[in-house]
Amino acid sequence: MAVFDCRSYPSPAYRSAGYLGGLDEECDRELALVESLLSLQHIEAGTYSSQLVSVDLQALLPHLIEPFETRAQNQQQTLQVAIDPDLPTLSLDPLAINRVITELLSNACKYTPAGGKICIQASLLKEPSVPYLSNFFQFSISNTGIEIPIEEHNRIFDKFYRIPNNDPWRHGGTGLGLALVKKLVEQMNGVIHIESAAGKTCFLIQLPLILAEATF
Repeated sequence: MAVFDCRSYPSPAYRSAGYLGGLDEECDRELALVESLLSLQHIEAGTYSSQLVSVDLQALLPHLIEPFETRAQNQQQTLQVAIDPDLPTLSLDPLAINRVITELLSNACKYTPAGGKICIQASLLKEPSVPYLSNFFQFSISNTGIEIPIEEHNRIFDKFYRIPNNDPWRHGGTGLGLALVKKLVEQMNGVIHIESAAGKTCFLIQLPLILAEATF
């Protein structure tokens, strides 16, 4: 007669905690899906209302990045941050810029393997050819460990699109994050580009900054 050692099996309490944790994650995913769908619907219907306020980028960016520093450390990833010390206080939609940055950082942490590197850079770019635009705010997030084929670059921002070689069940997500990021960037009159090669992927965002004395 076979003898089973009950010590090799999880206790009922341990299994229950695992089930509850799984339910919490699924609830969070469903809430994120609904929130993203509603945001996309408002943008596409032209009913999204941007609330511009004065945003101190020097204070905002470290605040947004801080939770991901802990996450990267727990996942044995290296997180490098380079923020231009001359970033000014600007009029921006805080909800939009927060969502864009946190969504891209979340993806970078999700797809970077242990031992990989995530780089965050924020700077100003001069554009003298447009007189009423003093400069562009540029924000980039790059990570190692994943390369997106060039033929997928135009489709990666489509709703519910997933790269065929990536396992959606292993990484999770709603399939709407990048679609919403692109729409929010365009809502702020900006552009987003993707560069991916040699085992590295970078998302680059440029937002035009209007001089305070400009006439709206």
